[in-house]
Amino acid sequence: MIYTFVRDGKPEEIKPERWVWGVVYKDDTELHQFEGSESCCKGTFHQIKEIKWEEVKMFTMYKFNDMKRRIDLLVRPDMQIFHFYRNIRSAGVDHFIKVYVFGYKTRGSSEAVYNFILPDNRVLVSNRDNVDLSKFELSR
Repeated sequence: MIYTFVRDGKPEEIKPERWVWGVVYKDDTELHQFEGSESCCKGTFHQIKEIKWEEVKMFTMYKFNDMKRRIDLLVRPDMQIFHFYRNIRSAGVDHFIKVYVFGYKTRGSSEAVYNFILPDNRVLVSNRDNVDLSKFELSR
């Protein structure tokens, strides 16, 4: 399937990630980073800035093409959700490896939760962002 994103009026082809995000809104409708269409071969890529955060009840990370392998995060009004990628290079490895990072910060406090999805699909959870991921077996 081809996923398209329109940037400055020009369509760009986007390849799906191994893990992708989705949200469930309070009215039970959903928005997914990569959404299919009625056509067999075309879909839409959504940016995270398109999410209507005030209407979200659940943020989800799921394995592309396998929504049963997912991590759900129930969203409270005081949560600021984040999602980004880390490119890590372990000692002795000559290439970067993508790690998916998502979680939340609690508004008005220092509380934060970081979830790191490693290449072998393990999830590390920390209250700190500065975890040295290069110490973990990341080769894949």
